[in-house]
Amino acid sequence: MGALSDPAGCADSVTIAIPNWNTGSLLRLCLASLVRFTKHPHRILVVDNDSDDASRVTVDGAAERGLIDLIQREGAVHDGAPEHGASLDAALAACETPYLLTLDSDAWVRREGWLADFVAALGDEASHAGALKFPGGRAKRFVQWVRREPPRPEASYVRPCHAIYRVELLRRYGLSFAPRLGSDEQWRTTGQTIHEELVAKGHQAALIPHAEIERLVGHLRHATFVINFDAFPTLKARARRKGERQIKDLLESREARGILAETPVP
Repeated sequence: MGALSDPAGCADSVTIAIPNWNTGSLLRLCLASLVRFTKHPHRILVVDNDSDDASRVTVDGAAERGLIDLIQREGAVHDGAPEHGASLDAALAACETPYLLTLDSDAWVRREGWLADFVAALGDEASHAGALKFPGGRAKRFVQWVRREPPRPEASYVRPCHAIYRVELLRRYGLSFAPRLGSDEQWRTTGQTIHEELVAKGHQAALIPHAEIERLVGHLRHATFVINFDAFPTLKARARRKGERQIKDLLESREARGILAETPVP
């Protein structure tokens, strides 16, 4: 088992599951931040979806050095949410720890103690913990007002971009991260069914405030779509340009350069 610390026999150890497809230097930043800031007993498990960019070099090299465990999904179909769900299901199947923390590859850890804080958020009762949909900015709300668009309902489930789950409950109920059609004929996206079914069975989610999430973990959101825009033709040009600026600004930031300056992650 490749890991930064040995979780064997630890009652509160965590598998950190990171799906990846062609996220280049962002995955290296993600893994480097985990190496630097994670002291709580853990195992890092990257599920790579047949990458053919620099992130493939990163996952192969990190696995060779024993920094991560690697599941390589050769021939994966790059179809967004279904691929994301399949990756997290593969991680759940391979999980050997009491907790599973799901983390996007365009996220990075910001401080020591972050993982212990996620575990603590569960307390004694919660089945899973994380944040709901991040609130839109002022500009987005203004555009909706100008266009007289009705307010859209906020996502009412814990987003799996940075969330923690009790593995025993996921397995007890045979739950899956995969998107699926609900009984109301509405599609549930990655992680949504898990949240709804756990709540329906009487369990509760611990909601972590967005400000606290951002203190512990940075997250670009949707960088996989921006970097691999050819595979996602519905991505608007404006969103792509904005995403590319955000990626550039992050990798050139003092925070990212400090994390990457001294790291064993290739």
